[in-house]
Amino acid sequence: MEFEPRKKCTHCARPQKACLCEHITKLPTKTHFVILMHPKEFKYEKDGTGKITHASLPNSEILWDVSFTENKRVNDLIEDPKNHCVLLYPGEAKNVSAGEFLPQDIQDKKLVVFLLDGTWACAKKMLKLSLNLQSLPRLMFTPTARSEFYIKHQPHEWCLSTIESTYQFIEALCLAGLEEKRDWKPLLTPFYKLQEYQVACSLDPSRQRYRKGTYKKPEERPAVRAERSRKLFF
Repeated sequence: MEFEPRKKCTHCARPQKACLCEHITKLPTKTHFVILMHPKEFKYEKDGTGKITHASLPNSEILWDVSFTENKRVNDLIEDPKNHCVLLYPGEAKNVSAGEFLPQDIQDKKLVVFLLDGTWACAKKMLKLSLNLQSLPRLMFTPTARSEFYIKHQPHEWCLSTIESTYQFIEALCLAGLEEKRDWKPLLTPFYKLQEYQVACSLDPSRQRYRKGTYKKPEERPAVRAERSRKLFF
């Protein structure tokens, strides 16, 4: 019998039976978010949060590739004199949470934030191959909460999913005066619903393809590897 792929929602990119659109709230931002997604994440990751992040933020877009050095859209954004482009990436970066990046740093320009969406190994490869991203100033934030992505095992204690990173980063931008102060928690609603759906499927005996058993909370799991001296933020 010929395999027929599941139909997907054109908005949240989830299978229609697992559509999250009713839980998505449109949250306008001053900041333009550009989610740079690794092809593996774009094509195969069914529980990735980058697509629902995009669906929730009207002022955002998704581009997918491994190297963005020759990507016309990325280069157009970087070269536009009206934009102040930065890369959200930990390490040697200005900490927005610590007041190291303020409205006067962008003056009257539009803040454009590039985020790398993929596993840590994929994100590092994307950055290594994307010479245009390497030249961008970097921003980071101090996490205010650990990841609640309990259906996945994060490689480090303070790693966050894309949607959690975006939420906490926006909260930091608000404190810095770069975003409107409002309730941004609805951004995480589809994230929670995604996990509820996954757990329900794991408990349904008729769904043979789903993993079985319970999901442990992050704090109940053993660490994958020893913590490194450098903190990781997403």
